[in-house]
Amino acid sequence: MANEKPENNDSNNNNSNPQGQDYRDWREQKREWQQQRREERHRDPLRGLFWGLMLILIGIIFFANQQGWISGDRWWQFLLIGLGVIFIINGLVHYWNPAYRHFSYGQFIPGVVLLFVGIAFIFNFNEWWPFVLIGVGVVILFSLIFRRE
Repeated sequence: MANEKPENNDSNNNNSNPQGQDYRDWREQKREWQQQRREERHRDPLRGLFWGLMLILIGIIFFANQQGWISGDRWWQFLLIGLGVIFIINGLVHYWNPAYRHFSYGQFIPGVVLLFVGIAFIFNFNEWWPFVLIGVGVVILFSLIFRRE
């Protein structure tokens, strides 16, 4: 009996909220959920797809620049377009794999945005900026369609 700790029923207990639930339980659940998400990402067989495509894109841009197909000050515009395409490809590949479908949705929006921004710089943005509005509308509609499935 001497080794037992007395119960602390004080209302000043820092680990409890007014309903009597332990804040540590919520934090522990959050940590477990985050750990589970990390493990799922590391088990993803397609996790290297983005970086592999990125290295290929950079190699193509350097080669095109050396060959004179891209002028030296415009390479970054093609990098933006390529990044957009990579995000979209990565999202589509993950979407087709049902086990990793939840990772795909966050890839489409940055992909479309980067694609439009890169194209805007190449083709003089001030002439066709209304198409950005159309593109954003299309993305919103597609996101509604994909979320229903």
